[in-house]
Amino acid sequence: MTTAHTNADAPGVSPIRAGLTAGAAAAVCGSLLNLPLHSPSDAMLNSASVTAASLAAGVGAGLLWRALGGSTRRHFYFPAGMALAFALVAAAAAAGESQIERSASYVTPLAGLTIAVTAGLTQYLASACRALPMAVTIALVIAAFGVGGALAGVGDQESGKLELPPRSAPWSMGGVEPA
Repeated sequence: MTTAHTNADAPGVSPIRAGLTAGAAAAVCGSLLNLPLHSPSDAMLNSASVTAASLAAGVGAGLLWRALGGSTRRHFYFPAGMALAFALVAAAAAAGESQIERSASYVTPLAGLTIAVTAGLTQYLASACRALPMAVTIALVIAAFGVGGALAGVGDQESGKLELPPRSAPWSMGGVEPA
C-alpha cells in the first residue's frame, strides 16, 4: 500500500504560515523600532499600523514564496521580489512627503526592518527541515498584537499641556554667559 505525498508531509511549514510567523516576528521588532522614531502622525502611523503592515507583509511574502513554487530560481526571485516591495514602499513614502512631512524618514527604516526580517524568516521557515509547531506561530501573532496594541498610545506628539521647556545649560545659550 502506497500513500500519496502531500504538501502536509513536506518538511518546514506552509509558505503562508511561514510568512505569517515571520511577519509577526517582524511586527514585534518594528513596534520596538517605532519607539525612537518621530512619527509624522501618531494617530495614523504608530505601532498598531506597523503591526498590521508587518503581518500583511508576512502574508504577502508567504504568497510570493508559494507562487514561485518549485522554481529553480526561487531563491533569486523571492529576495528580488521583496527588494522590489521595499523600493515601492520607500517610493510611496517619499511621494507622501508632500502630504505628510517626515513620512519617508519614518516609514523607510520600518519598512527596511520589516521586509528584511520577513523575507529572511519566510525563506528559512518554509524550507526548514523540521516543521515549526503551530503554537509558535500563534504565540508570535498574539505577541505582535499585544506589543503593537500596547505601544500604540506611546507617541512623540506634544502633550497639549502648557509647560516650560527644559532648562538648558548656560554654555548652550548661543555663547552668551548669564549675568
